[in-house]
Amino acid sequence: MSTKDKIGKIRRKSGARITVIVILMIIVALLYIFVEKVRILMIGLFVLLLATLGLEVSQNDWDLGQLIQTGSFEESKIERTEGGTWLIGEECQKEKLNCANFAYQEDAQDLFEKCGGLENDVHGLDGDNDNVVCEALPSKRSN
Repeated sequence: MSTKDKIGKIRRKSGARITVIVILMIIVALLYIFVEKVRILMIGLFVLLLATLGLEVSQNDWDLGQLIQTGSFEESKIERTEGGTWLIGEECQKEKLNCANFAYQEDAQDLFEKCGGLENDVHGLDGDNDNVVCEALPSKRSN
């Protein structure tokens, strides 16, 4: 798994997003205290971060691109697993894929993890629940 994929996996986790928001709120609060010239800006940023934290804790989020395209909050709401992992992309919503749809095990594994792993195995790719999917497929590493 590449660094970009690892970062993407972390970004989809609610706990990681809440941690980043809280750290940013602390930074903004410290800037407010120590830098008088930008206090109004810091108040605005703090309120924005507070709203962001509220959305994250309440597990509400919307795909802004989809919202602009459709104009519908209902259609643009991002689904999540119980653990807070975002389910972004149509491929995580439908049970239309199986191991035969992938050339390599790593490709199936990436989709499985993107869609929430064992917590949300919408495609049934992990039949034995060991967190490794489509084990009969060839590996990219061996080619």
